[in-house]
Amino acid sequence: MSLNIRQTCLLIHRYTGLVMVFFLIIAGITGALLAFYDELDDVFNHRLAYIDVQQSSQLPIATLHDSVVDTYPKYKFSSLPTSVEPNKSAVFSVDRVRDKQASAQTKAPFQQVYVNTYTGDIIGTRDREQWAWHNTMYKVFWLHRELLLGDIGKLILGIVALVWTLNCFIGFYLTMPRKVKNKNNKFEQRPTKKRSSLLKRWLPAWKIRTKTNTFKLNYDLHHAFGLWLWVILFVIAWSSVGFNLKQVYQPVMQTVVGLESKEDKSSKPKAQPDNKANQKNEINNTLTAITAIDTQFNKEVAFDSAHNKINKANSIAYLSEQATIAAQKEGIEVERLLGLRWIAEDNQWQIRFITNKDIGKKGGASSITVNAENGDVERVNFGYQSASFGSKTDQWLSTLHMGHLSQGQDEHLSHLLYQLFLVLIGLAVTVLSGTGAYLWIKGRQQRIKTAQKLKQKSVEIKPYPQSLGDLDGSVQ
Repeated sequence: MSLNIRQTCLLIHRYTGLVMVFFLIIAGITGALLAFYDELDDVFNHRLAYIDVQQSSQLPIATLHDSVVDTYPKYKFSSLPTSVEPNKSAVFSVDRVRDKQASAQTKAPFQQVYVNTYTGDIIGTRDREQWAWHNTMYKVFWLHRELLLGDIGKLILGIVALVWTLNCFIGFYLTMPRKVKNKNNKFEQRPTKKRSSLLKRWLPAWKIRTKTNTFKLNYDLHHAFGLWLWVILFVIAWSSVGFNLKQVYQPVMQTVVGLESKEDKSSKPKAQPDNKANQKNEINNTLTAITAIDTQFNKEVAFDSAHNKINKANSIAYLSEQATIAAQKEGIEVERLLGLRWIAEDNQWQIRFITNKDIGKKGGASSITVNAENGDVERVNFGYQSASFGSKTDQWLSTLHMGHLSQGQDEHLSHLLYQLFLVLIGLAVTVLSGTGAYLWIKGRQQRIKTAQKLKQKSVEIKPYPQSLGDLDGSVQ
């Protein structure tokens, strides 16, 4: 008995899809919500996130940070926002403590502090681990990421994502026009005088018939959605493997696109800044112009040192200027600042930003680091040029999955359009899962009906009579 490849693929697709349907529906619905995570999180967390716009100007970020540090001196707040919207409160996050420091430092009962940007008053704190209305989107995220089951849920979703990735190829194959058998039981194309091309015979799989019955409509939706959205579905599926099942993702990516492992990255020598002397001269010239910004905010608070040249009050202006200078040398532009960070152990300030060539606002973003004591630029990292081809591929996969696109002059519009696209993708995953389950149920019902009809039509043959009495019962 020869192996029927198509039938085997159909069975694999059918039953693995049936196993995945529950998880993919959850992933699709939560993924659609997460496309607008920030916006929805502000809605659920409205009391802390929004403030009334006032006629007075907003206080500097450094002043707001001072208010937080003074109120909660036991905890560290090394990250600062670079700007805040007029109707939004400033958010400062408590530093996450890991490894050996975790046991020595007191864990904060909250992760975020919200501050009124006009008065500097603390609006409130937020413990995102708490089951509460204002943490709805945070719980949705972890439901999407690990089913709220921790490492076990992460492993389950990683395996589901891997099977989903393989099913992308199997499903694509099953939409292709099938071959027919001739009299000799050999596969060949259907003989016609004018044989239609492969693309023409494949075209119906891309269409959705509207004037048809429910079964055919679900059949068309399952095929057409899978084909039209195949590329992005594959990206979502495979990047999910990267998030949850790195022991499979990394070796494959290393082989296919040359993704560097963490060991390879750590073994590379750090790039030294070019023309350091010229940069230092430019820094000194820039400092003169920036000094005016710091005149009304001369409080020297730089965490560990009270005499740093680059302090909280002037750090954002200074580092943004240095980022602009460094970007201009490369012929690129700084589009947006992402956030400021104080690196206490190295006495450095670091600011992350987006250029017009960077991939996204997370792993693919750029950064510049300066020495807080003398203002020297210690390190410049441009996201678009510091990563290898494998790393860029990995960044694109995660950026497309999470919707962290941030490029071009129409950044807000393009980001909004992609958010809406991700919502459609989440709904499409739900539809594909739902229609797949429906087709399986209907197919199973049809197979049961067919088996029952065959059983009813079977001829019952009576046994051969053993005596005359068996014929009519009259003879004893």
